[in-house]
Amino acid sequence: MKKNTINYIVDWVAFLFFLITLITGLMRFSVILSFIIINIGPIDVNLLNFVHRWSGAIMGVMILIHVILHWRWVKNNTKSLFRSKKK
Repeated sequence: MKKNTINYIVDWVAFLFFLITLITGLMRFSVILSFIIINIGPIDVNLLNFVHRWSGAIMGVMILIHVILHWRWVKNNTKSLFRSKKK
């Protein structure tokens, strides 16, 4: 598989799990939901916590993979940033 395709897939999967984590995180705060006038009915808190934790963990792994895939870019830009400050 091409590197661009791998980057594309990793980025979209990380974004998907970010959205799941964000939504389940907001659902844990009924005050926020009542403020924006959303009534989602009874929620199984244990299931919500399970989905929130695992989606956050998967998102973290995907971000780690993203950083690994772009490590050369991170390293080169960090070096150039510190070189330009020395001058």
